[in-house]
Amino acid sequence: MKILPLFLLLALTSCNCQKNTSFKKTADTITVNEECPENGICTIELLKNKSLIAKSDEFGKLYYNLEDNESKNVVRFTFEKDKDETLQDSGYREEIIFEINSNVSELNLSGKNLQETKMIFGRFCFCKGATGYYKVQDGTLLLRKAKENIVLDLNFKITEVPQIVTKINRIIK
Repeated sequence: MKILPLFLLLALTSCNCQKNTSFKKTADTITVNEECPENGICTIELLKNKSLIAKSDEFGKLYYNLEDNESKNVVRFTFEKDKDETLQDSGYREEIIFEINSNVSELNLSGKNLQETKMIFGRFCFCKGATGYYKVQDGTLLLRKAKENIVLDLNFKITEVPQIVTKINRIIK
């Protein structure tokens, strides 16, 4: 009878769960130090051959999945505030993510037209009632392809929750 709990413990700890790391194989990640808010680190990724699928859960909360799609790319910008190691729940992260056509040469969108890119903003912290993903419907996106680079100029505002990052002006290589 003592062998059964030991067997169950062994079975649970030896699980070879598959991790979703597919974006790392197709992503070009750039760490951005300039134009990043104080006390944090910013990264921008170009997830090649990916499509952004925005969904809602049973509570109406927005989330997304990435799917393979050779005609699309996804841009993901992340700001992660430095953690205070003396506090357990001091983590803070913002994310802006949107989809573009792989062959895009220029894009100029504003207001509700930003949803042509399925643009969403995420805020994650120990901020009761003020976290999650939200559709971006206020701002401007200017995107231009120059040789192998993508020039990105984004200004946006979210009304549902406070935000730190409101402007992203980067060259994605």
